[in-house]
Amino acid sequence: MTETDFPTEIFEEIEQIMPPVDELDQEIPLECLPANKRVVVRYKRKDIKAVIKVRSLLYPRLLPVVLNDISSKGAGIICTGKIGVKSRVSLYLLFDDGCRFDIDAVIVYCRKSKFYGLKFYRYHDSLAEHLYDTHSASKFN
Repeated sequence: MTETDFPTEIFEEIEQIMPPVDELDQEIPLECLPANKRVVVRYKRKDIKAVIKVRSLLYPRLLPVVLNDISSKGAGIICTGKIGVKSRVSLYLLFDDGCRFDIDAVIVYCRKSKFYGLKFYRYHDSLAEHLYDTHSASKFN
């Protein structure tokens, strides 16, 4: 018995009419790809204490917050106090190992007047490394 029941000439004729196309080997212009805005890892951490200082000329305030998620470029916080979008704040972080970070940020969105999104003014390499080190260390304990 042969490998196929059809004569090989039929396959050659089909290839001349419609050459085989490898769908995975096509050039795709970068403009067609959807933009992935999140290029950093966000960590959900409960072991980091956080406070924000809302900058104001007349009345600066310190507000305790709950850290929902954090990355080296931004954070999501839950706060009972009212903070306006585009407000400049300082985020103070205290890890369980005693490491502290003071990060300047801006409020970029507010959801249901309790959940706020912060965007840091610059990328924080040392914060990213410390988040990774303490996160991976807590997994093994």
